[in-house]
Amino acid sequence: MKGKITRIWLSMIKVSDLDRAVTFYHETLGLPIALDARAFNHIELGPPEPLAKIGITSTGKPSKRKRRTGIVLDTDDIDALYERLKKKGVPFTLKPTKMPWGGIIANFLDPDKNEIQVVQDPEHYKQHLPSYDA
Repeated sequence: MKGKITRIWLSMIKVSDLDRAVTFYHETLGLPIALDARAFNHIELGPPEPLAKIGITSTGKPSKRKRRTGIVLDTDDIDALYERLKKKGVPFTLKPTKMPWGGIIANFLDPDKNEIQVVQDPEHYKQHLPSYDA
């Protein structure tokens, strides 16, 4: 079928300070910088193609309260990730928690109070096979 959506390319997060956000997403979380377009107030971070990226763009204004991003990251060891990020001072709004559907989730905040979720559920796509023929 022509004209179908092939992947999620990018999810954007608004931040108040682009350099501070790059430090957090690149150095603290360990996401590689895929595109550095600071001249256009835009940076993309994430794994090599064809996987989705997180984009950050600066508003220049700090956030006064938590914002849910809807972004969910995957991990192979949620407990190790939780411990590593806690040691770096990353605040969690939800510690690793087993969910009724079988996976384990945790939520944390970036320096601008953007909430990111991380999940460990290696059987997820084996249990819920998608149909891409729609």
